[in-house]
Amino acid sequence: MRTIAGPCRAAAAIAALLLLSTPALAQRGPRGDGPPKTWDIALGVGGSYRPTFEGSDRSRFRPLPVITVNWRDTITFGEGGLSLQAGSGPLRFGSGLTFDGGRKDHDTGGIFGGGDDRLAGMGNIDFTLGARGFASYRLAFVNFSASATKFFGKQNDGVLATFGASAPVPLGRKLVFIPSIRASWADDKYMQTFFGVTPLQASRSIFPAFTARSGLQDVRGGANLIYRFDSHWFAAVNANVTRLVGDSAKSPISISDTNTSVITMLGYRF
Repeated sequence: MRTIAGPCRAAAAIAALLLLSTPALAQRGPRGDGPPKTWDIALGVGGSYRPTFEGSDRSRFRPLPVITVNWRDTITFGEGGLSLQAGSGPLRFGSGLTFDGGRKDHDTGGIFGGGDDRLAGMGNIDFTLGARGFASYRLAFVNFSASATKFFGKQNDGVLATFGASAPVPLGRKLVFIPSIRASWADDKYMQTFFGVTPLQASRSIFPAFTARSGLQDVRGGANLIYRFDSHWFAAVNANVTRLVGDSAKSPISISDTNTSVITMLGYRF
């Protein structure tokens, strides 16, 4: 990957914390120059304001502790899981182990609670591990990325693929703006798990039966705004608007086809 000078390089690493950019983003020294650091660690604390489930018209605030660890720009551990990456020049690629947090069919309560009582009768979707492959290519100042994940859960054993682009835009030496776009595609199994309603679920819930087929699941536009106080401390805000499309939008579970999420963070890069 081509080196991003100054604040853009550090901003790219910070953006990975917020899951805007692919883990394939290389991380250099504190000022964005020189060879990759042996260890690049970032700790952050903040909060997220997200819908209670995909298609919900209600949102909930939750505290958000975050940690990412990068070893020699090869092994990365963070909120998205564990990844092994390689490549040279503008091309990066890799694979890893990721997860999906699932969905609760009731409000679990508490500051870290989730779920929504309107899903009663739909049954829980358990935490699920998945194998992920990804690649990114930097053309000029735009980073194009793609990934595909195969999940291995009892309820969720589907495939989810994403395609996106982002571009860091420096607004001075300390402030960086990173707009992004993304689209997601899911197979029959994944779509049916999160947006379908079986006859049994229909008999137990408020939703009519619905079969969700494979196809484009959603499109998203978003932006990161990152301020670097110095070579270590930073603050970040990430806002996204997601529009469900295809069968995910047609699903009776989708009360609102347009969802907004916001993440704020104060962090420290070692």
